[in-house]
Parts: sequence; C-alpha cells; structure tokens
Amino acid sequence: MAGLGFISGAASAGWGTFAGSNLERLQPVAIVFGLAPELLPIGFYFGVVIALGVWMWGGRWWSVPVLLVTTMYAWSAAIQVAIRTQTHMGDAAHLIAASLGAGAVGAGLTQLGGALFAPGLRRPLRLAATCGVGAIAGLLFYLGERKVIDERLLYLVWQPAVAFCIGWGLAAGRRDA
Repeated sequence: MAGLGFISGAASAGWGTFAGSNLERLQPVAIVFGLAPELLPIGFYFGVVIALGVWMWGGRWWSVPVLLVTTMYAWSAAIQVAIRTQTHMGDAAHLIAASLGAGAVGAGLTQLGGALFAPGLRRPLRLAATCGVGAIAGLLFYLGERKVIDERLLYLVWQPAVAFCIGWGLAAGRRDA
C-alpha cells in the first residue's frame, strides 16, 4: 500500500498540481466534492490507491466506487479544515493547527471509508495511529506554505504514510480473523 501511495503521491505532485485550462470541464464534478477542478486529480489518485488496496484485500468489487468517492470527500474535508482553521489569520499557530487537523481528518475519514469493507480498520488504536501519522505528515503543509520545502512534498510523504497505515490495518485484520 505504501508503494501505491508513493505512486499516487508522485502523480499528485506532478500532474495533479497542474492547474491547466483543460480541467475546467471537470467543474461539475468538482462542485459535487466541494473542490476546485485542479484539486480533483489529487484526491482521485489517492482514492484509486485506497480502493484498489481494499478491493485486493477483500475482493468486493463494490468497494472500489465507494472508496473512490469516500476518499474524494475525505480530501475535500481535509482542505476545508485547513482553510477554515487558518482563514484570515495566517499566523504560525493557526497554520500549524490547520496542518495537523487537515492531515488527521483526511487520514481518518479515508480509513473510516475503508472500514466499511475491512473490519481490521475499525479498531480504535489503528484509527488513532492513522490519524496521528496523517497529522504529523500534514505538518508538511505548514512547511510548504512557509516556503521551507516544496509544497508538493506533502503528497509524496502523506499519501504513502497514510496508505501504509491503512495497509497495516488490513494486514492486521487478516491476522485477527
């Protein structure tokens, strides 16, 4: 899962962050998810990773569309947490809180979507671990906003880290069964 997460993160950091004019046709879909069209590919790439991982683990084909949609909404929720936490403040404390909150919310909601199909993802400590890893990796948003690092590094770290945690929960759930 971490390897797939890295591929997704690389695609997100590359093509996914390109705000080309050809993405305007995605506006109707973007509205459904509460996103700008240029942000759709990032959530989509990660959604494919999570959906494929859970599908390969459990073999339920219907998990693919459900998890794709769930992950897109988790991505949207993370963005909304970041925006609403730091809106009009711009100070370091609000930006750090926004980074931690967005990372945790995106990771947690993504795992909860997977928990619909994988009982191993329902364990509170596994969910807490995923949220914690998501929050810590989410701090890269702060560093990117402050121009300490390239902002695309967030995707190259957060997506594989959260995918790893979800994969860990899937594997542990198989052992527990």
